[in-house]
Order: sequence, then C-alpha cells, then structure tokens
Amino acid sequence: MPTPLSEALATLRRRHGEAVIRSGDALGGVEAWPTGLPVLDHRLTPGGLPVGRVSLLAAASGASGRLTLLQALVAVASRERTAVYLDLVGSLDPGFLADLGADLSALLVLRSPSGRWGEGFSMARSLVVAGAPWLAIALPAAGAGSGPAGGSRPRSDLGWEHRLSTLVESVAARRAVCLVSAAAPLPAALGYASSLTLECAADGWEEAHGDVLGLRTHLTVVKSKVSTPGETAALLLRYPRPFAAAEAVGRPAVVDLTATRKVLDVPAVASDIPAVAG
Repeated sequence: MPTPLSEALATLRRRHGEAVIRSGDALGGVEAWPTGLPVLDHRLTPGGLPVGRVSLLAAASGASGRLTLLQALVAVASRERTAVYLDLVGSLDPGFLADLGADLSALLVLRSPSGRWGEGFSMARSLVVAGAPWLAIALPAAGAGSGPAGGSRPRSDLGWEHRLSTLVESVAARRAVCLVSAAAPLPAALGYASSLTLECAADGWEEAHGDVLGLRTHLTVVKSKVSTPGETAALLLRYPRPFAAAEAVGRPAVVDLTATRKVLDVPAVASDIPAVAG
C-alpha cells in the first residue's frame, strides 16, 4: 500500500528522472578529473578536480596567474573531450591556447554580450544541461567593468547569486567539471558555492639570461569539501618560446636546512643535501 513518502518519491522520479534519488550507501566517494599536474592531482586535490562540483581559482591580490592556469587546464581538457570556456574578462587569446596544446576544434568559447555575471552563469548552465562535460569560467574582479558594452558590476547584477546556485545544481546533476577563475575581492556567494577553492599568489618571474620564461605561482587550498585545507604547492606557468611549449609545471620544493644545522650544531655534509619534491 502506497504511503505519502513513497508517492512523493515516485512523483520526484517522474518529474526529474530516476537518478534524482539514490540511497546513501550508493553515493560512494567523490569522482575526480585528473589535471595531469602532479602537484594538483597528488598533493592538493585527491586525484584532480572534483566531478559534479564547482572549483574555484581565486587570486590572492593583483596578478596571480589564475587565468593562465585556468587556460592551461582547459587546454588539457580539450584534448580529451569538448570543453567550454566562458570568457567574461574578454582577454582570451586563442593563439596562447594553441601554444598550450589545446585542441581548438574541441573548444567552445563564449562571451556574454553584456558581460554580466548572471547572464554568463545562465549561459553556462544551459550548456551543462545540454551535456557539456567540462566548463571554465573567467570572471573579472567584483566591481570592475567587463564585457564589450562596458559591462556591469556584479553587485548591481540582480539575481546572479541565484543563477550561480542553479549552475551548481546542474553541474552536480550532470556530473560535469566546472572551474571558475575569480579576482579579488571574492564575493561571499561565489566562495560558498565552490567545493574546492585554490588561492593563487604570484611569487615572481622565472628568468634566464635576461629572458622572462614564465610566472612563479603559489597555490593554497583555502577551502575543500573533498580534501584537507591548508596544503600548498608551487607552480611555474611557463610562457611559449622558440622550441619550448607553454605549460604549467610543478616547481621543485627545496628544503633549507640552515636552521636545522644550527639546532643540531653539526656541520653540513653531502648527506645534508635535501631531496627535491615535484
């Protein structure tokens, strides 16, 4: 004999499909999309970016490398599947994506006519619902103008928080990968919507013989529902040069044992040379 609860569950299944309801023991762990960067896949995140959740690259302040890293990851994704890049900043250079090894034929680039966050999130949600499996969103700084028409400030873009929440729901329902890049200051609603937030901070230029080879960047896990916050890692965002591809690579972490030697009061010997971690 049907009960009110069983009838309500049956109604939900008819309206939204069988997958909308699952028992707790069938949920399992969080699926991950491997980025191909060991410092991300094996140090900062459990296997890569979480599938079915929104991840966030947040700038600590000013230039941070967040957009370069976003484009490096979307380039990786385009070599495996159809990837979408929503460019609300208006600064995407297809040539740089090609230098990063992107498959441009598998990459869809969208630009919101108004540059408003809410409109951009609505466009992103439509594509996720239609089956887009990998989505990158480049957002300008909160309070900054954007878009071809001069744009509008996110704070005055009424309803963008609600449209963000519907995007989060769609990403979860469709098991998509969604990576958002945002500049400081970070709106609270955006930080709340993310399951994983990596803070990017510039650590100077990588130079050789007077040439700038790339930007050194530090990543810190400031929020995570899938791993332990507080982990840090160093990246080199290498720029394209003749006979050298543009790419994001892990920087060696060299341990300074000077303080250790002082504490132990022993001379430095060959065995003191620290190991280099990728």
